[in-house]
Amino acid sequence: MEKGPLFRRIFHLCAPLFLIYYLMPDIFLWLPKSWWVLITLATIIIVEIARLARKRIFFGMREYERNQISAFAWAGMGITIAFFFFEPMFVACVIFGIGWVDPLIGEMRKRKKMKWYPLIPLIFYFFIVFFCLLILSDFFLPTIIAMGILASIAAVTVEFPQIKVDDDFLMLIVPLVVLTLCAEYLHVFGLA
Repeated sequence: MEKGPLFRRIFHLCAPLFLIYYLMPDIFLWLPKSWWVLITLATIIIVEIARLARKRIFFGMREYERNQISAFAWAGMGITIAFFFFEPMFVACVIFGIGWVDPLIGEMRKRKKMKWYPLIPLIFYFFIVFFCLLILSDFFLPTIIAMGILASIAAVTVEFPQIKVDDDFLMLIVPLVVLTLCAEYLHVFGLA
């Protein structure tokens, strides 16, 4: 395997390490931990603006990212939004999901195993959501199954279209919105 794609796969597989954010103390190195997220995002944006101005790509980037916002920057924006606006249990679901299912889909494409797409990614994503919610929530089992199915469909569906917003952003935000709306629906109708 080439070094660039291998780096991207490893980076994705390590995505669940971002969840350390929830274990950090509220004040870390004299600043609120939320400020560290904003400082990191600001740094990513500044580097991204400079990179785009010079039309450069860094190690691990794809050639087409030379003239558009990189997947790394999109993911940084998505993770920041996730940390600030969504429930940690749902954030855990989608970060594990993007970390492990996105590279699975990439490998399936590379190895021309797309006859199993979207079935294998849907099943894999479902089990990620299922086990995260089983461990982190107090939802009933049928609710967890339903939310797992809906989140899986949302995440894998946004991987398919070729639009300007990178799937590293969409695979975070779209399933988060779906999971949040499901939870709100359940609360409104007294089902959770």
